[in-house]
Amino acid sequence: MNKIGVVINPLSGGGAAGRMEPWLRLRLGPRLDMVEVTSGIDCAAWARRCAESGYERILVIGGDGTFRSVAAAMIGLDTPVGLIPAGTNNNIASVLGLPREQHEAAEMALQDDPEWISAGRIGNYVFFEGAGVGLEADLWPLGEAVVRRNFGELLAAPLELAQDRGVDLKIQLDDQSITVRAFTLTISNTPMTGAHLKLAPGVDIRDPHLYMTVYHDLGRFKLLLAAKGLQEGHQGHGYKAVRYPFMRAGVEASRHLHVHADGTLIGSLPVEIEAIPKAIRVPFPPPPTTEVSLGAAS
Repeated sequence: MNKIGVVINPLSGGGAAGRMEPWLRLRLGPRLDMVEVTSGIDCAAWARRCAESGYERILVIGGDGTFRSVAAAMIGLDTPVGLIPAGTNNNIASVLGLPREQHEAAEMALQDDPEWISAGRIGNYVFFEGAGVGLEADLWPLGEAVVRRNFGELLAAPLELAQDRGVDLKIQLDDQSITVRAFTLTISNTPMTGAHLKLAPGVDIRDPHLYMTVYHDLGRFKLLLAAKGLQEGHQGHGYKAVRYPFMRAGVEASRHLHVHADGTLIGSLPVEIEAIPKAIRVPFPPPPTTEVSLGAAS
């Protein structure tokens, strides 16, 4: 009997994820092995043990954070990881073209052929959406507050948002070394991240490369003003963005700058970043073919 391992976050989506459990028990019967995300249980390690013991597939019912945790533990294995989106942002599901209706997404996760997708790594932290350095990392919590409509956090935002100055960044991209003065840079594995910001239109999660975008003349208030346009995939005006593909990169600066990956603050510069081609296999419909535009845009 081919077992299906399911990691479910019952609180995701206001309880929508938890409501999938009865349906899954009927659908899979004795093939189902399920664990809930709760304190004291390492669901990611459980999922990997299931895969290593021969389970046919691992399903994740939850948001981007739950998926990232489980998927990071599955790197290096052939076992497909299906996603049933039930979170706040659901960026991974969006870029994969997964259905919003959870039962439809579940059938796809159970039956569709999987494809390899890529990931990135900073130190020991694996990410699937993207990462940010400097201003973008500092403002990430504000974007999340907008999505979650937590206006108390917005009102408590530090007044130092008004204090802008660029930083000299030393960047090593594979065999290319550059020094730039900028406010922030982002690392993208998908076109969309965070508060539905389309920071890298055209980037394909199947691409083995990561993409670094360096933003010139984009201060705090300009970034906040540009947020709505970025959600719609428009860069905006008054700043320049330059994108570079890479497999390995290093970033350092003379000033202390924060670094985040998939919304989690993981440290500060300097950092080493590497792409992980063919990280995990995920069932999803083939996305439309798009071309990635490289170079300066203003």
